[in-house]
Order: sequence, then C-alpha cells, then structure tokens
Amino acid sequence: MLLVEDDEASIDIFTTILRHGGYQVLSAKSASEGVDMALAHRPDIVVVDLGLPDAPGFEVLSELTDHPATQNTPLIVCTVHIFEHDVVRAHRAGGDVFLQKPIAPQDLLAHVDRLLSGAPAPALEPSPAAAS
Repeated sequence: MLLVEDDEASIDIFTTILRHGGYQVLSAKSASEGVDMALAHRPDIVVVDLGLPDAPGFEVLSELTDHPATQNTPLIVCTVHIFEHDVVRAHRAGGDVFLQKPIAPQDLLAHVDRLLSGAPAPALEPSPAAAS
C-alpha cells in the first residue's frame, strides 16, 4: 500500500491504522514522489491526499489512471475539506473512494478490505463518517 501524504501527523496515523490492519505501508510526501513510487512498487492500493506541496492530488490520480502499469490500481482519495466539485473531479480522475479527514480507522480499513477483495465500488461519494 502506498500513502501519498505530506503531513507527518497524517502519515503516522494512516500508517498506524494500516499496519494494525496487517498491511505494509510505503509513503511519499509529494505528488511526483508518489507517482514514481507507485510505478516502481506497484502497490495494491494508493491513498492520495488532495493537498500536496508540488501538485494537487488530482494529478496523481490522473497519472496513475493513465499509466498502463497502474491504471487498475484502486485509489482512495482523502482530504480535510470536502466540496462537491472535488468529489466529481476525483471520480473523473480515477478515484474509487473519497474520504474526509479525520478518518475513522474502521472506515479506512473497511474500504481497503473491500477494494482488495475485488468487490464492486459504490458510487464515489464522501464516506458516512465524513458527514458527521
């Protein structure tokens, strides 16, 4: 699993949650590093923050979706602020799940487990936890 996130606290939280769920986690702190690592390591899932220092997370989604080596990799999008236009844009760029920070550990793991099981993804929309 690859986490593309620039905030140290978020990296620690996501890594702890995912490792507790039994997943190995790599992390990248920029869009360019994230794309490079995804192409080099071909993770099972990529979790992408929208607010990255060198480019919007949407660019990571588009690059991974457009590249033959990663075009079928499930993509989880996360951000602090959810706007409807961001959800639509993330979906168009290839995002499978859209989550709002802070993310409940059980929600993140449930989405990861579902994506890895090959179960069909529901329509891309904010998670129920995001509405609370």
